Amino acid sequence: MKRSSRLYRLNRKEEKAALQKVVSLSFISVLLLVFIFTLGIPLLGKFADFLDVVFKNKSQDQVTSDQSSPRAPILDPLPEATNSARLPLSGFSATEGMVLIFNNDEKIGEAKSEGGEFRFDDFILRDGDNNIAVKVVSQKGKESDFSPVARVVFLQKVPSLEVSEPSEGQTFSGNNRIKVLGKTDKDVQVWANGFLANTNADGVFEVFIPLATGENNIEVKATDLAGNTKTVKRKVIFQ
Repeated sequence: MKRSSRLYRLNRKEEKAALQKVVSLSFISVLLLVFIFTLGIPLLGKFADFLDVVFKNKSQDQVTSDQSSPRAPILDPLPEATNSARLPLSGFSATEGMVLIFNNDEKIGEAKSEGGEFRFDDFILRDGDNNIAVKVVSQKGKESDFSPVARVVFLQKVPSLEVSEPSEGQTFSGNNRIKVLGKTDKDVQVWANGFLANTNADGVFEVFIPLATGENNIEVKATDLAGNTKTVKRKVIFQ
């Protein structure tokens, strides 16, 4: 009888424990359902929207990259002026393709861009101003903007040079500093025995130089931007 009573109480405890587990699990399930419907689904929706935005942006970036024009090439530095008709050109292009070369808005040649570099050795300058610019055409046919214009002056002739003072064989006395006066072209520098003359916008120049007692040789030299020079010599006497 006592054993049956103990078994009965044990079964009751087990049933009670099982019932508590069922109740606890049911409560947790209800909470999970509430969380999913109140927070989980909106969060999943936002996460889906986030993924959509990310992949859409990547797709738009790819389209933009494919449709955008290539960057303009960059010319290596060029001289301001030269007395050589042939001028090698080189530079950098981030885009593989064909670099088109222009002088004074006229296409005069092209060079292939490989490994980020291009070179054109057959550029022939025209007399006077040469406004040089380049642009690249990609392998997909897209054209870049022009590079900044590089201005190169081609000067083939020597500058003009007239020395009005002193005259050949002129004699000086008293002050041993004499004035050398004359005229040359615009943008030309003039030296007299190594002394730089002041030259105005019209090309008129003057400079004072010292003389030694006796015969003095005066060398007046004019040099333009391209390095062309002309020299006039005078012989004077100081006593």
